[in-house]
Amino acid sequence: MRIKKRNLLCIKRREGLDLGHMLLYNPYKNMLQNFVELMINPKAIEFDPVSKVFSGLESVSEDVKHYYEALLGVTSYYQASKGGRGKYIEKKLSSIIETCSLDIKLSELPIWLTYPLLHRKKGIFTLQELSSEEKSILRRTEWDWLGSKEDEETIDLGNIFKEGVVFVELKNRVDSGGTAARREIWNKKFKTFLTLISNTQKKLYRKNSYTFSLIELFKYFGIKYIELYIGILFDIEGRPATRQSDKEWGFYSSSEEGYRDLKSSINSLLNVQIINENPSSLTLEIYIKGFEDISIKFDSVYGNEIPKALFKKEYSISDLLILRYDDIWLGQLTAISERASLLKFQENIALIIKSILKSDSIARKLYDEFIVSEGSEDLLIKLVNYLLEKYSESFKPNYIPHGKQKDEYIADIIQILASAEA
Repeated sequence: MRIKKRNLLCIKRREGLDLGHMLLYNPYKNMLQNFVELMINPKAIEFDPVSKVFSGLESVSEDVKHYYEALLGVTSYYQASKGGRGKYIEKKLSSIIETCSLDIKLSELPIWLTYPLLHRKKGIFTLQELSSEEKSILRRTEWDWLGSKEDEETIDLGNIFKEGVVFVELKNRVDSGGTAARREIWNKKFKTFLTLISNTQKKLYRKNSYTFSLIELFKYFGIKYIELYIGILFDIEGRPATRQSDKEWGFYSSSEEGYRDLKSSINSLLNVQIINENPSSLTLEIYIKGFEDISIKFDSVYGNEIPKALFKKEYSISDLLILRYDDIWLGQLTAISERASLLKFQENIALIIKSILKSDSIARKLYDEFIVSEGSEDLLIKLVNYLLEKYSESFKPNYIPHGKQKDEYIADIIQILASAEA
């Protein structure tokens, strides 16, 4: 028996998942359901005449034509499907601790500091997922934003502690956005924050009849320290980034340049005092005269340093972000093979299994037990054995991809169908 029990997220009960896994569940489920549709419906994707000519579908040899068309159809669907990918890393990190949120806008700072859980929920699940009462709270906020469009800035992640707040602007890899993206963080986001927090006369917020500058707002909420980081997650080879790997790939110099520019801006401000600086780690710590009890730090962190800065706890960034599930790669590769058979023979293993499930109550019972068990290996083996014992001739050898054994491939199809349906 060569059956492989796959590690599939979508066969699990959604209500039993933690928040980090729920972020993947819906987009994974949607993709799997579409992969199944591509397996069983020949008209799920059709190429127009121009696309056929451009892609070479009219000239490719008959022995690979159907596989090539299936490859184009399935991969084009996957590449066009963006659901769930946007802001995934920020959402995953913010799901770890309740006080952490994403997309922190300066205009929404009072809302975030007053209702951190609500702000987090909106960031992770979007405004549409909030209850009517929760939406009403946001609409009826007592805080007015008095700043201009130029004053607005958004930082990827923020976390609230008893006496402080931490902000992290993320880059996925050392080369993300190139040198321009690095300079944009230091010269725009950090500099805008510096300009606003040092201008104690510029009123950005109003609550009832009281107005507040940015530094006054933090003081109002009892904040004693503010930390702003640029965080680089991975190097080009997908390992947790380090300062050394950033230097080796040639992007660190852009951060150094941004650091020097930020320090120059600080030195030009008469009411700002540097209390700590370390050019080797790109650290600058300051206070605003008249608000000496609030420290403000600009810094850079890499890889596993990011959770330590953001959560004040030790975590492996790879363990936090890399979830090893088989849903997408298995679904996509299997959909290509099944669609090739569908286009060539008007039949495939998926259609055969679905037909058996319609006409055989014993098979249906075993299939349902497999789904209810969230993918029990014993029940999978039992179902495959039943199908092969009773319907072996239906599973024709030319429907099985080269290099795959019949029982192994049938098991994969069952797991994909069940995960899409569970």
